[in-house]
Amino acid sequence: MSYFLAFCLALCWGTAFLASKNIVDVLPPYWGAFARVLAGLLFFAIFFGVRRAPLKCPARELWRPWTISALLILLPFAALSWGIQHTVPTIAGIFNGTVPIWSFIAGAVLLKGVDRFTWRRAAGVIIGLAGLLIIMRPQWQAALAAPAGQMALWGYLALLFMALCYGVGNVITKKIMVDNTTLNWEANTFHQYLFAAVVLGFISFWAEPVPALSVFNTKLVLSIVSAGVFSSAIAFLLMVALMKRWGATRMASVTYFSPIIAMGTDILFRGRTPHGAELAGMLLIFVSLWLIQKPLKTN
Repeated sequence: MSYFLAFCLALCWGTAFLASKNIVDVLPPYWGAFARVLAGLLFFAIFFGVRRAPLKCPARELWRPWTISALLILLPFAALSWGIQHTVPTIAGIFNGTVPIWSFIAGAVLLKGVDRFTWRRAAGVIIGLAGLLIIMRPQWQAALAAPAGQMALWGYLALLFMALCYGVGNVITKKIMVDNTTLNWEANTFHQYLFAAVVLGFISFWAEPVPALSVFNTKLVLSIVSAGVFSSAIAFLLMVALMKRWGATRMASVTYFSPIIAMGTDILFRGRTPHGAELAGMLLIFVSLWLIQKPLKTN
């Protein structure tokens, strides 16, 4: 059962990037991010309503889910929607695969303890960064050669920002929520999505034209449901269930499969063949994750 949950979680995470690309092919990026969050919010409102879960949050505690929401939903969803306009699901999946690297660095700085630097882990970080540079190098060269290539480079940087937000957000969640609050997970999750939906809705209305209802065809609606419900809300429930069975460290191994699934969907549905630099960079990132996540020997 655990392996089935892991497969479903990898599938949910890995298909998020194709769905996001389909969304921003039609909607402006912030409207696309808002639609994804709104779908997730509606799912949790129904799910928690059926379970009659308590969703009240004391005013003095709201800053906790709001902070986590900014780092794990609001900023990364907006960065993904903006960045994937100018790149492809494969790249987004690979960049998302670097989240454990940034989580480790943030954890080593903020949490100390288990997430401490060693020579092996430091080598893992360097190898991972080298993998990212290899992936970005062709686009960097194109941006220097022609102004038209600059937007794709900015897209890469937006995806890097997405991964940084996820990495830091994972650590902050443990620091300000898991270890220091009695707020139940249902209320925590609901207020995260509510906060992100309100802020993204305001930004969308202010910064971009309102999409016409006529653009919401079957493909777009299914992509919104896929990204907002399956790749976000249901993926969260799967992650919690798998973490209870395997623990956080082993659960994080699912990260290895998300870039592969993202690449597979890119090939299958968009007919795009990955470049050699992308494959080489992804391989180095996998080596990096193995070096960082391998448990330390205890005396």
